[in-house]
Formats: sequence, C-alpha cells, structure tokens
Amino acid sequence: MKAKQQRTPPLLSDFAPFDLLEPPALERITASVRPIHAARGELLVQRDDRARGVHLVVDGDVKCFVLSPSGSEKIVRIAGSGAFFGEDAALLDRPHVVNAQAMRACELLLVPTAALRAAMDASHRFCTAMGLHLAAASHDLMSTLQLQLQLSSTQRVAHYLTRLAPEDAEHCEIHLETDKQTIAAQLNLTPETLSRVLAHFVREGLIRPRGRRGMVLSKLSQLRTCAAH
Repeated sequence: MKAKQQRTPPLLSDFAPFDLLEPPALERITASVRPIHAARGELLVQRDDRARGVHLVVDGDVKCFVLSPSGSEKIVRIAGSGAFFGEDAALLDRPHVVNAQAMRACELLLVPTAALRAAMDASHRFCTAMGLHLAAASHDLMSTLQLQLQLSSTQRVAHYLTRLAPEDAEHCEIHLETDKQTIAAQLNLTPETLSRVLAHFVREGLIRPRGRRGMVLSKLSQLRTCAAH
C-alpha cells in the first residue's frame, strides 16, 4: 500500500511582504503564527470582535462583508490565496468592522498583532511594504464605494465584466469568479437586478452565456462605454 504523502506546511516567507524579513525576524514571527483550517461557510471573524492579528489566506477564498438592516450581505472584498485581511483592526487595536467567512475550505495563517508590530519595528523594508499594502487596500475600498454609490446598476455590471477581460480585447470568453449571488453582493445589487442587467446585455448582443459560469463578451468596446457613462 502506498504511503499517504503529507503536504508540506505553508511557510510565512512564501508570501509577500513577509519574504522581506531577515532570518532572525522571520524566525521570531514564524514561531508565533497559528495555522487555521476553515470549513466552507465557517465564520472566521465577526464584526465587533477584538482583532487577534492578521489572517493570511494560504489557500481558498474569504469574503469580508457587512449585513444591511434587512439582513442582506454587502461584500466589501474577497481575499484570495496570498491576500490577508484584518490588518487595519489589528494594527489599530480596534474591533473588526466587517465579518469574514470562508467561501470554501480554506487554509490560513494567523499572525498575532504583537508579532506583526515587532516585525515592523525590526525591518524598515517590511514596515514600508505594510504601509503600501494598507494604502492600496484603502484605495481599493474607496474605488469600490465610488463604484457602488455613483454608478447605475447597468454601469456596475458592465464595469465588473470588462475588468475580467484583457484591456485591448474586443471579443473574449471569460469565467465568472464566483456565483451570481456573490457577484451581486459585491456590486451592492440584488440578485434579481443583476439577472435583469445580464438579460439586457444578452438581448443587446453584448454578451452570450456559455455554461454555468462561462460567458462570451462579444462587444467589449460597447461594454466599456456603458461602464463609463
């Protein structure tokens, strides 16, 4: 009988910006890291929980979301493999402002706040990289808010679809990143509204469904114009 091969545990140094740390600092922060296995649907962080540290997604997808008064989800971001979340609350020593839930089985590493701060003190390069990461996360959040507050439902869907296509393409086939309910929550739309907009694009000849999550974007220049106006 063939022996079952054990998977090599993930190393913190495999992920940016932790790869910038010198060996002594990397050893110290690695010693405090806790691996987490999350089942699909498992809640990793609840709003108003005190942050214990930064969650690094080794494998899987985690949605960060808030709930509206009616109970519907509004997705702020989706953290995939190599991304981390909760760094704002951890570094400020404040409660989380969003919930975080595994969208499928996930492997994560929890880096405690004290260890993260010590590593930032020990390495100027690492500290700078963390600052740039936080700036990028803030910029992405502002862009998401602008998208949700200033654009119509049709513009939001057109913007989402064109983002999945090469910049210079006029015709291409794409695969939707997730199910339509999750996409609707990302765009601050109801699933019904998303379906109506997609049906409109099909009637106009701008897109063609292909399989469960496949889609052909037939007239990308028109979709880009729609997203901008």
